[in-house]
Amino acid sequence: MTTLTAERPATFDGPNTPARVAVPYMIIDPNGDMDIYARKSVTRKGREDRELSVHQQIKDGVRWGEWNNYRPRYVWVDNGISGSKDVHRPAYDAGLRALETGATRCLWSYKLDRFSRKGALAVLTIMDRLEGKRIFFGSDNLDTSEPRDRRMIMWRAEDAKEFSDQLSDRVADAWRYSKDEGIWLAKRVPYGLKKDPKTRKLLPDNSPAIPGQPDGPTKADVIRRIFREVGGGVTVPVVVARLHEDGIFPRPGYQWSPQRLYKILRHPAYIGLQPASDWDDREDPVYRNDKGQRVSVGKGVVTEAQQLKARKAVAERTALFGKKGTKKGVRSVGRHELSGMMFCSGCGRTMIKRGNSYGCPHKFHGGKPCASPASIMAKHAHAFVFQAFVNRLTASAPDDPLLHAVAARWLDTHRPDSVAERREAEERLENAKAALEDLVAAKYKRKEFEGPAAEFYPGLLKEAEDIVRAAEKGLSLIPEPTADIGYLLDAQTIAEAWEKATVEERRELLSLALDGVCVRKAFGKGRTPVTPDRFHYAWTGIKRILDQGDLVLTA
Repeated sequence: MTTLTAERPATFDGPNTPARVAVPYMIIDPNGDMDIYARKSVTRKGREDRELSVHQQIKDGVRWGEWNNYRPRYVWVDNGISGSKDVHRPAYDAGLRALETGATRCLWSYKLDRFSRKGALAVLTIMDRLEGKRIFFGSDNLDTSEPRDRRMIMWRAEDAKEFSDQLSDRVADAWRYSKDEGIWLAKRVPYGLKKDPKTRKLLPDNSPAIPGQPDGPTKADVIRRIFREVGGGVTVPVVVARLHEDGIFPRPGYQWSPQRLYKILRHPAYIGLQPASDWDDREDPVYRNDKGQRVSVGKGVVTEAQQLKARKAVAERTALFGKKGTKKGVRSVGRHELSGMMFCSGCGRTMIKRGNSYGCPHKFHGGKPCASPASIMAKHAHAFVFQAFVNRLTASAPDDPLLHAVAARWLDTHRPDSVAERREAEERLENAKAALEDLVAAKYKRKEFEGPAAEFYPGLLKEAEDIVRAAEKGLSLIPEPTADIGYLLDAQTIAEAWEKATVEERRELLSLALDGVCVRKAFGKGRTPVTPDRFHYAWTGIKRILDQGDLVLTA
């Protein structure tokens, strides 16, 4: 018996399937008159066909052909394909087509359950379609060309289907039990986590993130860093660049990508929860048991509130400037006072500094056309923006929402320790509210508490509400820190601080109150005076709306 690879037979497909070349597993005798069909349900790497019984199936088929005056022609094998699921089996179709077209007189299969596990109806359909043709099932000693065997073939086909269904149910029950017990079932463990070999639950991976640097950050630290930076306002592409700059990679020879980080930010395992099947394609990626409860899969790396904050940051960290629908985010650390903060009203893209001017990227580098590319001298831009900054702050009333937003940013920048305890309490409250919101959505949006599961909902709801109340009480016992921003309300004090500040400190000062500045193209040709109406300011804490393509600020 020899295996030939030079010859490729004709295309064999079902009558309603697209053309697809099916290559025989073996070509024994191109002029033979019998084909052999073999199937293995699971492909195991590193193991030979002998261990999967395919080799023995072929030997039995060749021996049967020789005893019954047939010359084996082609051997068709479906590797790792189920015989019970409704999936396309190229070799199966090729063998049937060869029999149907007369290319061969007989199709031999080792056993009926190797041929099909779809039941009597499926096998009967094939028998009716190939009436007068011969399919022989060796181990069962059944022949479709013998009328007396037809009833037994149907019985055996139903037995094979019943066994397959029972096996599938047992596997599904075992899978569901393991999921409910919080056992990690996937082959691969997410980066930053590891599986306990005894409990098969997940734990933070405290192995070095950088090979050869045991005192450096751990893989779990890297995940915490990703959530912290994204939740703190850094865009995902910048986080990727920073990880690479620090020599941190997911594994040797591989790099991070924004798409990978977006998945990390949604993965339930990082907050210690069991992910649902195909979680990345689901609106709710968390697995729930029959009682509608979320299942712990071990110890998470971050809290649910931290994950929620990072996910919200990804969705909301965009400012609308210029034309309707244009979105921009800060993607790098600026080297100039207004880098990353100025936007062209003609196209909404971030203006860049080149020479002595800030300009629309289209004006300097081409690319996507801009209907009205803006450009302005840097000294004028700095002067106008700083003066607008001073005027807006010094004219603010005590209840101005801008001052509340500035105070919050000032605390985050200058006194992070003073707000740490309160922030943790706020995260616990956010965590509790997120769980309550998810539970309500499970009942009224996703309809998960219907039928027998409905009786569990009241108890779960009360438990979730009690947790929210306890978190609210805990937060109320922690005093809210106060920010000393009095110096920002005096024009002279601000001017003195500005003169002494570095470029980085000036950017930090402006960012307390400004989210961005939109600049229009000059009105007129040639050198024209810079006027205040060319600037539109996006103040933090102030609602922004679009009106006829231009940015309008509303308090």
